[in-house]
Amino acid sequence: MKKVLLFSIIGFFLFSGSAVAAEVSPIIKSADIDVALESGKVNVTEHFTISHAEAIKNGELEHILTTSENKTAKDLTITSSNKNLQFDKKEGKVLQKIQVKLPDGVKGQFDYEIKYHYVSEELTKIPLVIPAINAEGTGNGVTLKVDLPEGKYLHDSFPVIDSGDSGSVQERMMNVPNYLNLKVGSSPAGFFTTSNMYTIFGLVVIFGIIVAWLLNERKSKVGGVANV
Repeated sequence: MKKVLLFSIIGFFLFSGSAVAAEVSPIIKSADIDVALESGKVNVTEHFTISHAEAIKNGELEHILTTSENKTAKDLTITSSNKNLQFDKKEGKVLQKIQVKLPDGVKGQFDYEIKYHYVSEELTKIPLVIPAINAEGTGNGVTLKVDLPEGKYLHDSFPVIDSGDSGSVQERMMNVPNYLNLKVGSSPAGFFTTSNMYTIFGLVVIFGIIVAWLLNERKSKVGGVANV
């Protein structure tokens, strides 16, 4: 009787462990975000690939959009395979939640596209519509591309984009940003930009640590010789 009970307990834990291991969550496998600046207008196109789409609860994928008093995402469309997806929006003071209804029976990888634009002369902070799930995080699967108008130059940005300062510039990263902050001018920014200052500061800190370590090693060796 005791053996039967023991084997039953062992079997229960083994089964529970297998069930937990088999449970998966939806993740953002890749994302391509294209932001095109025009005179007083910003066009945004986002393409997402979701893995384990069958694990999305109730077949509805939540998205979030940081609200802004001066900017409203206009003409929002969400499509997959050239077919419109239904969605509901819930307004909030800080975040706007967008529930996207997925096609019935979706499994594995799911690709879809989001398009919208802003009409504003103030182009510094651009809120982005992003899925409320984690990115894969194993590599730079997120590509952020910014198309600048002719005669405009990128001075600073967040996230940092250091592939160029005019025309079409892009940056690869691990996570999807919930907004894009840009500082654009009519002439090249020059060397003393915020991102360059952060880089220089980081190098100075690293150099200082190395120098301090070398001095400490030298003192240790001198002290050891003196004690002998």
